[in-house]
Amino acid sequence: MLLRDCCWLWGHPEGRYNENADNFGCPDVSRMSPMEACLYLGIRNTFMVPVGVNVNKRQYNKSFKTLNQVGWECFEACEKPELVDEIINEAKDFENISCVVIDDFKIEEKGEPRYKRLPVSMLKDLNNKLHNNPVRKLDSWMVLYTFQFGVNEEEDVEFQPYMDEFDGVIMWTWQEKDVHLIPEKFELFKKLTPKTRRMVGCYLYNFGEAKQATSEAVIWQLNYYRELLLKGEIEGIVLHTNTMADLDYEAYDAAVAWMEEHGDEEIPE
Repeated sequence: MLLRDCCWLWGHPEGRYNENADNFGCPDVSRMSPMEACLYLGIRNTFMVPVGVNVNKRQYNKSFKTLNQVGWECFEACEKPELVDEIINEAKDFENISCVVIDDFKIEEKGEPRYKRLPVSMLKDLNNKLHNNPVRKLDSWMVLYTFQFGVNEEEDVEFQPYMDEFDGVIMWTWQEKDVHLIPEKFELFKKLTPKTRRMVGCYLYNFGEAKQATSEAVIWQLNYYRELLLKGEIEGIVLHTNTMADLDYEAYDAAVAWMEEHGDEEIPE
């Protein structure tokens, strides 16, 4: 398997963060779609994340036809497993749909983590639907930020049964200022995910601090994650996102150059 085959885009509807939308600090106007970004970055998989936009899944799935794997985000799937029925139905016609991902699973809502109002049984119901549907088994993934674990041991223990229910967990670092903590956090992440598959995320725009990412931070992360891939400690790297990819931002240029250098390296399966 080539390194580029292990890489995913965290895709959003094109233009979603134009002109400082949601106060993330991007003043410019992008037109790059998720599929265009996969081609530009030289990667073969995508998670499609609508982030509040009512998208036509079928149109996007048609554009993704040549990708190896496609996953759809479904924020409320834990509370309402029936919401994944549309994704399962789409999987009939698009064989590369392989998974569903839950973003912000541990986000704070009304003063407490979201997961605390979700019994583990809801995850079991979701997995039953994803794993045993009439089309084919689809995997479940969740997003976990480095600031959400390793802070309170009691909370980590409480959260463990939820993590164990997912097929895989994607570790992200929200603010670039915390990139230096990644090696320490990843060692703890491994201990918290003994039963699940692992991926890691890399922001090509610094959403956490509402400004451009630096090429130095992006290249450091990609080099570190490449070593994890080679050691078999993760199975993928997720690049975030298409919505600034055509704006001449330095981090994107650096990521493209890095993929041109390393994308065709063989990764042990």
